[in-house]
Amino acid sequence: MSKKKSKDCKSIQRKLMEIFILVIAVVLMVNIYIYIRLNRTIQEIDGVYSSNIQLNELSENLANLEGMLGQYLNTKSSDSLECYYMYEQEYRDKFSQLNTETVNNQTKLAEKNIYNISITYLEKTGDAVTAKRGRNVAGYNELYQEAQQLYDYLQTSIHSMNTTVFLENSQNYSLLRVSLNYVILISVLLLGIVVAAAAFWTIAMTRSIISPLVELADAANEIAGGNMEVDFPIVETKDEISTVAKACNKMLDSIREYIRTTRENYERESQLLENELVMKNDLKEAQLKYLQAQINPHFLFNSLNAGAQLAMMEGAEQACNFIQNMADFFRYNVRMIDKDTTLKEELELADNYVYILNVRFSGEIHYHKQIDDRLISISMPSMILQPVIENSVNHGIRGMEGKGEIRLSVYSDGEYICIRVTDNGTGIEPEKAEKIMRGESAHSQQERDSAGIGLDNVINRLCRYYNVPDGFHIGPAETGGTEVVIYLPREQGGTDDGEDTHM
Repeated sequence: MSKKKSKDCKSIQRKLMEIFILVIAVVLMVNIYIYIRLNRTIQEIDGVYSSNIQLNELSENLANLEGMLGQYLNTKSSDSLECYYMYEQEYRDKFSQLNTETVNNQTKLAEKNIYNISITYLEKTGDAVTAKRGRNVAGYNELYQEAQQLYDYLQTSIHSMNTTVFLENSQNYSLLRVSLNYVILISVLLLGIVVAAAAFWTIAMTRSIISPLVELADAANEIAGGNMEVDFPIVETKDEISTVAKACNKMLDSIREYIRTTRENYERESQLLENELVMKNDLKEAQLKYLQAQINPHFLFNSLNAGAQLAMMEGAEQACNFIQNMADFFRYNVRMIDKDTTLKEELELADNYVYILNVRFSGEIHYHKQIDDRLISISMPSMILQPVIENSVNHGIRGMEGKGEIRLSVYSDGEYICIRVTDNGTGIEPEKAEKIMRGESAHSQQERDSAGIGLDNVINRLCRYYNVPDGFHIGPAETGGTEVVIYLPREQGGTDDGEDTHM
């Protein structure tokens, strides 16, 4: 496939990856949005009672300050004085965060009142400490009493304000809890909608990929049934499906055109032959049918070769390999069945046949070979191995559970070159094997393979070709399944004995 065409087309793998990535990205973004909303709401809930906590800390710090002041005034301890100054500084830091502006809000006005009284209170306590250090007993007692009055008023104001704020915060907390429930509900609904939409979109995209394949399969079944007027549907999916459909339609057009031309030529000949004697009419028709039977196979593999070249030009390598193997298989079948061939050509035909079956049945047949390359030049009758392998497939491993295996080996055994074909299928009964070798089994005569050749035909031709009665053996394999061994006399070809070469 050219670079320009590859840029315009998207492979099926790329389409599936785009679907997967887009769905994951959308779901991830929705989850991030839900997390941010929930986290923000929870932070607002956590901050509802922060004002109550600050007022409690302010009240506690004021109590510590008052306690350290009374302790210092009674004992004049340096430690008490140091603690007093520490608590004083902490109290200043805390009440300095209160409101100092005049606003139309009772809570804010209460904060301003506490702020102003706190300044007066600290002035009184500072004066009391100064009087104590100056040993002015009457002075610091009077100042301490005034400070205590301010302390009681401050504590009362702080507690009153704390209660008011707590009630307001409780209402806010209830509203935030309701809001949190709504956020959770909306988040769940949103996530459900996104997941449902993503699933629907994924199904739709997947169906758009699968539907053309189903249409192609239906068209292929129609053509396989003999309806040559059916076209492969062209769906512009811009992927491998469109390429295969177009290539198959071009091949079908070529086949139809050739059939039409051939039919016209034959009709023309028939019209000429009608002028001849009536007695020769049947003979001419028989000759025409014979000619058609000879031409159609040649046309078939020539058309398959054209399809293989077209698939290669369009970059469909697997389709090209399949069509090429089909062409080689039918080209071999066109030969007369009694024409001699070589073991090498028979092995190549077996490879083509197994390859075609594996394409049809998704690689269910595991094919293993062990060949001595020095023995494959021997002459032998044609169409011997393929019927044996097809028999192993149809009556051995097809329909079995597990991995189906066929093993083919070529080796030397004294005066014979042996070809062994074994499978791991259901096996064969000894009585049935004896009937096949005697030509008495319905299995060998009525159930023919795709080339119309049964095992009885294979056995008879081997006997006539080599003039030996025991050149074919079939029976149960030692490891299970069925074993077929063909014995070819060495004087017909081959080379000296040697170790096998694995392929």
